This record gives sequence, C-alpha cells and structure tokens, in this order.
Amino acid sequence: MSKNINKSKFIILLVWFLDILGIGIVIPTLPDLAAHYWVSAHLISYGITGYALAAFLAAPILWQISDVIGRKKVLIVCVIGSFLSAFMIAISPVFIFFLIGRIINGLTGGNISVLQAIIADISPTKQERSANMGMLGALFGSAFIVGPLTGAALLHFGVMVPYWFMAALSLIEIFVIIFAYSETNLHQVTKKIIYNPIKQIITYIRKPVVNSFIVSFFILLTGFALYQSLLSLYLTKEYGVSGSFSWYLMAGTGIIMVLNQVFLLKRFWLKKFSLKQLLYILNFGVLVVFILMSIVHPLPWFISLFVLLVPLQSLIQPIYSSEIMEHADPNAKGQLMGVMSSVQSMSMFVGPLLGGFLLDHNISIFMVSAIIVCWSIFLVMTKIRHVIAKE
Repeated sequence: MSKNINKSKFIILLVWFLDILGIGIVIPTLPDLAAHYWVSAHLISYGITGYALAAFLAAPILWQISDVIGRKKVLIVCVIGSFLSAFMIAISPVFIFFLIGRIINGLTGGNISVLQAIIADISPTKQERSANMGMLGALFGSAFIVGPLTGAALLHFGVMVPYWFMAALSLIEIFVIIFAYSETNLHQVTKKIIYNPIKQIITYIRKPVVNSFIVSFFILLTGFALYQSLLSLYLTKEYGVSGSFSWYLMAGTGIIMVLNQVFLLKRFWLKKFSLKQLLYILNFGVLVVFILMSIVHPLPWFISLFVLLVPLQSLIQPIYSSEIMEHADPNAKGQLMGVMSSVQSMSMFVGPLLGGFLLDHNISIFMVSAIIVCWSIFLVMTKIRHVIAKE
C-alpha cells in the first residue's frame, strides 16, 4: 500500500510540475502574440480573462465530479483539454482561435484542484498532508524558474514554438496518467453536483467575519493579477524591453518564492509573527510597494520593488487560508476551500480584464492596485479589532 502511495505521489508531483511549467512557458509570450495577431494589449488580455472565467465556472464542478466518478477520468479529460488548447493555438494564425483555445483550457482547467484532491487522498495524516501540500508549493515555484528560462530559449525559434512545446507536455501527461496512475479516490460517493459557484460564494459573503477576510483575499489577489499576467506587455510598453526579459524576471521571482515557502514561512514568518500581525504586514507592505511602483520609473528601481512584492505575495494563500479556517464551520471546511479556489479564479478574471484596459489607456496599474488595497486594509483592521474585542 505504501509503495502504491509513493508511486501515486511521484506521478502527481510530476504532472503538477509539468502543468505549472506549461503556464510559466506561455504567459510571457503575450507581447509577441499581440504583434503576431496585430491586436492591442487589451484584446490579448481577453485570452487570460477568458481562461479565468471558464476555470471559475468549471473547476468547482470538475472537483465534485471527481468525488463521484474518480480522479483519474476527470484528470485525463482535463489534460486532453490542455493539449487541444495548445494545439489549436499553435496551428491557427487567427486571433479568435487563440481565444477559443484559452477558453477550452479554462473549462478543463480543473486539473490543479483535482491534483490537490489526489494529494489529500494519499495523505493519511494531517502532518503528511501539510508536507505534501508544501511540496506542491515548492514545485510551483520551481516550475516558474524552469518555465520562463525554457520559454526564453523556445521563443527564439518562433512565437508559436512555446505552444507546440506545451502541447507536447500535455501529451506526456496524458500517457503518464493513463498508464502509470492508479485511482486514489477509493471512497467514491453519489451526491448532488452543485453547478452554481456564485451561490456558494454568496453563502459565505453573508457570514460575519469570514466574509471580510474573503473579500480582502479577493482584493489582494486582484491587485496582483492586475499586472502580473500582463507583466511582459507592461514591460514592453513602458521600458521597451523584449518579451524574453520578462521570462528571466519571472524565473528570478520563482527562486524567491521557493525560498520563501520552503525556508522562511515556518522558520521566520510564522515563528516571529502571529497571523493577525502578518495580515497587517502583508496589507500595509503591499500598499507601500504598490505606491512606490506607481511613482518610481527607472527600470532597476522597478525591478527591486517588484522583487519585494514576491515574498509578500507568497504569504497571501497560507495566511488567509489559516485565518479564514479559524472562523469557519468545522464541518464545512472542504466547501470553504472550494469557495476560496473560485474566488481566486475570479480575481484572475477581473484583474487582467481591468489591467488590459488601464494599460491601453495609460492609467497607472500600480496606483489603481494601491487604491483597492486600501479597502482591504480597512476590512482587515475592522474585523481584527472585532475579533480581539470578542476574545
């Protein structure tokens, strides 16, 4: 049994790494895609927002279906969708097929949440689950180191070469899952599928304390999504650098993210500060850096400030998850994690859509990010004081 668990873990970690590697390879191609299709940055951002909206609608449903029919079948469908998406984009010179391909990828983009469910399946104890989730986080950062560097090399051979490479990665995943992965959901149940993710979100928006932290979580993620998925477009427009430059910058931030999650999270952040203190540090730190990025123009200074954001960004998920779970119903924590996943997908829809508009109209993305973070600070300060008063 232990041997099967170790085999399943290795396979899922490999598939996870290849998934994130594909994302790291593709995102910085956006400036070249804008030139390739002869469209604006705003239109290119629709490829990101289309993916995010489709994932927002589909991922929670796919997760539930995997509880009913098993993880393996759903995972195969998801990876086939990734392959079809990359293949469609690679063979067609027409912009509309780029959008359709991204939407297909979003509709079958539940593989990341399904992979997390598989890790939960094969983790018999809470400690092992935390350790395995930590490995996923480390691999996420590692893939964002390798991905941009690989993409930088591939981009020299043509703008569509990264998409051919992504299709090849998806093919590898399909064969690995079919022939090497054994079903880990041994407790499949018959249950009613909830098709409306918005209804679930509204349920928690009505709950006191939890609602403010969920809204704050969404605001911070949106603030980062405003510029992050459009980073290569922003750097090309503001500083005239090539798309390859953003690949190297993303690789560097991936290294910082890995170091922060693997070494600093437990040894420094969680050891030196309480969750409530970290909420203040996170929100005020992000606000200050966003304001500075909106007024500082020289590229070396911009990069320095951008690097400062990375450890703060990597704190958002663990800190908010812990704080929200602290005030959650013990019998509904799984559902609440699904809601947080949906909120995360929604931020990836709203952020790039608004960011593309701001970029096209020469409005400072970082100043707008700073303004919306002020709302997050108000919510956090109000609710933390309320909680302390009750204690």
